[in-house]
Amino acid sequence: MRERKALRFFRIDDDHPLTGWHVFAIVGLFFGTVFAVNITLAIFATGTFPGLVVKNSYVASQNYNALLAEGRAQADSGLTAQLTHDAGVLRFRLGDVSGASWRQLDVSAHVGRPASSHADRAMALIETGDVYQAESALPAGRWIVDVEARDGDTLVFRQSQELWIKTATNEGADGR
Repeated sequence: MRERKALRFFRIDDDHPLTGWHVFAIVGLFFGTVFAVNITLAIFATGTFPGLVVKNSYVASQNYNALLAEGRAQADSGLTAQLTHDAGVLRFRLGDVSGASWRQLDVSAHVGRPASSHADRAMALIETGDVYQAESALPAGRWIVDVEARDGDTLVFRQSQELWIKTATNEGADGR
């Protein structure tokens, strides 16, 4: 019974035999579909986040121990940082053990989306009172913010944090 259903599907009988052209068309449609799906997925994959954090991972790995030592020294220094946003405008405060704000630093932020490099940009944060503030607001969405504070050529503080900016208004001003 099952053979007859398959035969009827392919119209295999004396009047409609399965020829080489039919098999060629079936195989061609199969591989054409596979190639079309692969090309579509490749186009979508290359249009998103490239996966690169550094240009040359081998060179970056040579400095990895120094980077870990800097991180330990920063943790031991007792510095406290607070990165927030107000209507998408980044605000950064750096304090010492006593809670006093550090001033006269060069603070910069590199912001980008987690899944794409199209919106990546560098922002300078300007000192306004006790905090450093960006001049422009970020659009709504998820952002990864890398903040560096320098005193001349000396790196004082480095932090990477993910922020979720809900809207351009003051919703979620705590930076989460």
